[in-house]
Amino acid sequence: MKFFDFSRKSRLFLVFFCLQVSSLWAFQSVYLSPKEALRQVFHASKVVVSEKRVLDAEQAAWIVKKSGLKPPQSEWTFYLGKTDEKIDGYALIDHQVGKTEPITFMTVINPDGRVRDVMILVYRETHGSEVRHKNFLRQFYGKEAHHPVRLGQDIDVVSGATLSSRALAVGVKRALLLWEIFYGKHGSITAR
Repeated sequence: MKFFDFSRKSRLFLVFFCLQVSSLWAFQSVYLSPKEALRQVFHASKVVVSEKRVLDAEQAAWIVKKSGLKPPQSEWTFYLGKTDEKIDGYALIDHQVGKTEPITFMTVINPDGRVRDVMILVYRETHGSEVRHKNFLRQFYGKEAHHPVRLGQDIDVVSGATLSSRALAVGVKRALLLWEIFYGKHGSITAR
């Protein structure tokens, strides 16, 4: 007894549909877990601690004023590499949508507020994964909160990965502004 009697056309459609759905999952590339990434960047630190920080309304308004972009959330977790009482650096793991999918990345910031490293942890888009290569990511090294960190200004786009390039520029700029608010020399920045 047959429960389903699919025509040849229906079977082909079902196979095509299943291939499309499974191909979306196949494009997720995990390069590093957060633990592995933190171990790499803070390998010389004695300890890595996490600190949750919350943006207030004035701080969020300041970020909008400086970047033109509203922070997607108010709570952020920074990771601090420490040796004794000395802070070796800060890291923020964040997500920013490229074309349609979030890119998970980590921005590492030196105690002086300059970007030391940017690492792609998970890339989920079907195209544009070239943004994970060091020749693109090196452009962010040395950037500070007052730099534009924008495509066409101080960041060059990766050909064929414009949206992913923009996503990373937005995310790194946001990380720098958040660092400036929570740890920077100005202390608690307000919208004034």
